[in-house]
Parts: sequence; structure tokens; C-alpha cells
Amino acid sequence: MLVFPISLVLKYIQELADYEKMSDGPKIDVDRLREDGFGKEKFFRCFVADAGNKLVGYSLYFFSYSTWEGISVFLEDLYVNPEYRNLGLGVGLWKKVAEVAVAKKCNRLDWVCLCWNKTSIAFYKSKGAVNITDKDGWNIYRLTGDNLKQFAA
Repeated sequence: MLVFPISLVLKYIQELADYEKMSDGPKIDVDRLREDGFGKEKFFRCFVADAGNKLVGYSLYFFSYSTWEGISVFLEDLYVNPEYRNLGLGVGLWKKVAEVAVAKKCNRLDWVCLCWNKTSIAFYKSKGAVNITDKDGWNIYRLTGDNLKQFAA
């Protein structure tokens, strides 16, 4: 049985950030990740893919709420170690999250994809995904760090 290696998930989070050309993005450490996912209040859920009793990929998701449609799922990360790509593991991880969404009667599964990642965009569209930035004109905004603290004060 595969023991959940949170430190390896953290390593893969960094590898995903490197792939996304955002190496300085992750600021989280193992303790925070463990507490946020497995502590008293669980802020995310995670599926892992294993090969030969070794973790080779993960999908990390959480529930959100739409005032238009009710409960929804947001897929934060989907990553497979490069050595194990093109074996269907990424699709399997994505499907597991979709299965959760359907089982919980969610009306949508959302995620973001960098505009330069044409391969992933084409794949998502082939499965029926719609780019809501193109379709509806939605833009995503973010407050972080000092700006967030200043606004909240």
C-alpha cells in the first residue's frame, strides 16, 4: 500500500511551477501542506497516481461555491512525473476529480491553464472544456501579500 508522501507532492508542486515558468511561485512548506490537507479543517483533497508503489503524479482540488450553480470543484493542480506521461495517468487523475464532482452533484469543474500551453488547451477542448475567458469574457483577479493585508485592514 502506498503511504501518502506529502513531501513528494510538494516536490511535484515545485516541478509543476518550474514547467509553468513560475519557479518562484510556491511558498508553501510540508507542514503547511499537511495541515491544510490533512489537519482538522481540510482545505483541499488530493488523488495520487502510483506506479510500482511509487507516487508518480497527483491531482489537487477543492470545493467552491457558485451563486449561479451551487457547489463546484476547482482543480488546482494536475501533474504527472515526465517519466510516466502519455500512459493515461493524467487523464485518470483528471477523471477521478470529475467523478467526485458528479458524485457531489456539482454543476461544474473549473481550472486554469496558461495561455501558452497549447497542447493542454487542445486536449481540454477535445474533451468538451470551454475557455470561459473567450466565451464569457471572465477575467481572474487576485490580491496577495501586502495588498491583501492592506485591503483587509
